[in-house]
Amino acid sequence: MTSKKIINSAKTVVDDAIAGLVLTNSGLTTIGGGRIVIREDVEDLKASEKVAVISGGGSGHEPAWAGFVGPGSLTAAVCGDIFASPPSSLILEAVIKCSSSAGILMIVTNYTGDRVNFGLALERARAIGLKCEMVVSSDDTALTSADRSAGRRGLCGTMLLHKVAGAMSEEGKTLEEIVATCKQMNQNMGTIGVSLGSCSLPGNSQPHFTIAEDEVELGLGIHGEAGVKKMKLLTAKALVAQMYDHMTNSHSVSHLTLTAGEHVAVIVNNLGGTSYLELNVVAKEVLQLCAQKDLNAVRVYCGTFVTCLNMPGISITFLKQVDDELLGYLDSPTQAPAWSFPYKTSRLSSRVTHDDVTDSASVIPSSVPSSADHALLSTTACISADSGRLMKEAIMAACHALTAATQYLNELDEGCGDGDTGSTLALGSTAILDYLESASAEEISKPAFFLSQMSSLIERQMGGTSGALYSLFLSAAASTLVSEVSTTSLTEAFSNGIAAIMKYGLSQAGDRTMLDALIPALAALRKEGAVGQLLRDSVMAAREGADSTAGMKAKAGRASYTPQESQTRVDPGAEGAAIWIKAAFMYLVSQID
Repeated sequence: MTSKKIINSAKTVVDDAIAGLVLTNSGLTTIGGGRIVIREDVEDLKASEKVAVISGGGSGHEPAWAGFVGPGSLTAAVCGDIFASPPSSLILEAVIKCSSSAGILMIVTNYTGDRVNFGLALERARAIGLKCEMVVSSDDTALTSADRSAGRRGLCGTMLLHKVAGAMSEEGKTLEEIVATCKQMNQNMGTIGVSLGSCSLPGNSQPHFTIAEDEVELGLGIHGEAGVKKMKLLTAKALVAQMYDHMTNSHSVSHLTLTAGEHVAVIVNNLGGTSYLELNVVAKEVLQLCAQKDLNAVRVYCGTFVTCLNMPGISITFLKQVDDELLGYLDSPTQAPAWSFPYKTSRLSSRVTHDDVTDSASVIPSSVPSSADHALLSTTACISADSGRLMKEAIMAACHALTAATQYLNELDEGCGDGDTGSTLALGSTAILDYLESASAEEISKPAFFLSQMSSLIERQMGGTSGALYSLFLSAAASTLVSEVSTTSLTEAFSNGIAAIMKYGLSQAGDRTMLDALIPALAALRKEGAVGQLLRDSVMAAREGADSTAGMKAKAGRASYTPQESQTRVDPGAEGAAIWIKAAFMYLVSQID
């Protein structure tokens, strides 16, 4: 399937993107038919006899390279087609335009096309009398053998070279001084990447490589090429540890040696398709690892620096031997739009914890019984031990059914929501199951108390609108059972719970929500008849109500913002309600009959 992109056409995408960058960032302009992004004040730089710093390469890596043009960073960036080096003639045009008596430095990533084209431009520049040098960036630490003639690739660490070279130029350092510093930095840098999937080129129908659902690609470059190996998808913590181990493994020809006490600068880079939620999780794990390894992370950058189009993945860069002079260059002002200033500290270990964060329960305050809880426990109506067991097991049956339906409910939610209804309900169900497993006999004998406790658990553990609505439902139901527990009061508790959802959710039957299953179920319960038959009828009514939402126009909730054509299947909220009603009520029927 051809990948979808928000573009005008695959042919004009690079030029359109460059135009957008220049239009939205003052101080930048273009020459060379629009493929050279250059500082507007380039003549001032030349007049002040400062070294010009030029870089570039294929497009598709935005914000690199053009996003790093500006005072304090690059003087110009030359942009090729997607994943294709710019031609030497265009590079030479940039060199001539930026030519300063102090000289020109080219910073080039270690790919054959870039080396050849920038090298050819360098030789031609020298032939016409220009002072020009080149530093090849090669911070890749993925290679495990020396049989690849191209050697270590230039990756995200290149952006640190841009920043330092630009800062040194602003200070008036000589070309020779800048070259020496950049070469030393290149030796002291390492980058390792990992991806959950391949990228897709505009207009191209095939990914560069495929990865199984339970796999990741380790050690890939920035052109959609496969990495050095596939490995199983791990937690962020374990994945970061694997990446670090590969980067520092002395058996690898491209490894980076890092020793305890080392002062390092770190980049956690988004390869293009990674959410900032995930990126910050990785950053947290990287900093915890630094603390464990006794690495003094004096600067940390977390954001989007060098991408591979829309690739879902990240890379981690370490620069070691970061002394005060280098820090000064990293921290110096720049107007380059893509540069991200880091958190600055002399030591980050004091800001991170070594404790594992394994699930939401470890970061959400646990339930501590309040005075109101104790009062509720001591004053509310009791039921028999047998009745308490029935209620407990019915609720547990409902929770198990919702947990089992997680994937199905998520799939229902993908077209009209954010695809997490099943996961959200499973979180609440798991919390309730854990609570009921450990609840005392006294708690179970008092429905108002344990429903109130369940309400609090769901509010904390489920989160979102579903968590709030079900918390309301249980809280309102609990208040009905404080003084009396009977068949009639249980029905009224169910009714009051629904009324609370309608009041605060501003929804009603026919709005394509959970109410389309709950309200018919309540209506069936309120009829005359034997308890077992009423429960059966309620299950059937909930099922029919949920089924009726297929094709119904949503008038409440997140789905109301989506087009009706995406609402062809049953509403996931209504389906979830029908599932737990059936599980709970049919369990009771099995015990009553």
